Amino acid sequence: MHYRELGKSGVMVSEVGLGGNRLGQEYASDDFWRDLIYHAVELGITVFDTAEAYEWGRSEEMLGLALGNRDDVVVATKMCRIRETGEQDYTAERMMKTVEGSLRRLRRDVIDIYQLHSPRRESMERDNWAEGMAKLKAQGKIRLSAVAVNSAADGIWLMEQDLVDVLQITYNIFDIEVENKLLPLAEKTGVGLLCRMPLARGVLTGKFHLGQNVPAGHRALLDGDEMWDNVRKADQLRPIAEDYEGSMTRIAHHFSLTPRAVSAIIPGARTLKQVEENASASNGTGLPADIRREIMDIRAAWE
Repeated sequence: MHYRELGKSGVMVSEVGLGGNRLGQEYASDDFWRDLIYHAVELGITVFDTAEAYEWGRSEEMLGLALGNRDDVVVATKMCRIRETGEQDYTAERMMKTVEGSLRRLRRDVIDIYQLHSPRRESMERDNWAEGMAKLKAQGKIRLSAVAVNSAADGIWLMEQDLVDVLQITYNIFDIEVENKLLPLAEKTGVGLLCRMPLARGVLTGKFHLGQNVPAGHRALLDGDEMWDNVRKADQLRPIAEDYEGSMTRIAHHFSLTPRAVSAIIPGARTLKQVEENASASNGTGLPADIRREIMDIRAAWE
């Protein structure tokens, strides 16, 4: 496993982390999830991302069960909308309460990275969340402030306003706006980047084909018609992937790891094998320049 600095924070993280949106799901036991997290640590993974909304606290509880208060890992969690109403309330007053629940479930004295979970721009402009983050830092309850954004534009706005230490973004081969606009600014400002969905909800594993039936409830369907557009694009990459370690997954992970601005990718995992496959993508460099150029040449036709 290779390690990178999280922006200019001085915090080092494994360049491949573990996304926690699956942790705690009922198809597996608590012991299974604990062992999956243990295995991630054994493989050198040190950065773990979760949220109070993931299984409504169960994901945080599984990380707490496995990691507790150990200081050799970096734990990131998120403050979400109000569960009962769906309302976005990121006020400092509410933040003081929600952080206590996360600390308790995570069994930690301090949360390394505390994030807003997919806020709308109007919510970020309206609420005094930055004041809340500053207060929590002063109290020693969080180390770094962050936002998990839904768009490159929101991430750019946050960096321009100097409001965060870390951003969580979607970044994969399909994210051209992130590539062209957000990454250069992150490198300039020193904001750390945690990159989710490097496999684009599974499309970049190569397992989807045009015309196939996708099981109801699969996360890829959340992207609607865009999913099938991405499947078409992924098909164009197959010849390159076959020549590059024979794996669509590997080329996708390495693509997202190539920019210097990226601190870590945080793919999720449902099995020990997936954790192993994700961790093995760490190579310290990402893609060779010639392979990246081939991908960029194909991508130029998508813009």
